[in-house]
Amino acid sequence: MKKQKKRPVECHDCGEVKELIARYVGGDEDEELARQVLLHAQTCAECAKLLRSLKRLVHYCSLEPNCEMPVAVRRELWVTIRREISAD
Repeated sequence: MKKQKKRPVECHDCGEVKELIARYVGGDEDEELARQVLLHAQTCAECAKLLRSLKRLVHYCSLEPNCEMPVAVRRELWVTIRREISAD
């Protein structure tokens, strides 16, 4: 008999956690925040996917060292990301 992989539990009430994910990926260094985000992502496929996607986005943006994003543009980008996350 074939063993079934454990699949992460889908969570449908992740609004607050999605905001924490945006802060975590955006550079917030609070250890408790990081713990909450990573713990939740272990059990929620939707939030784990969001976390991977945002980390990838930040990584790709950092690959161009000579391209500094203006502070106002960076701030607006994160406001837009948080708004989109909250809309889910």
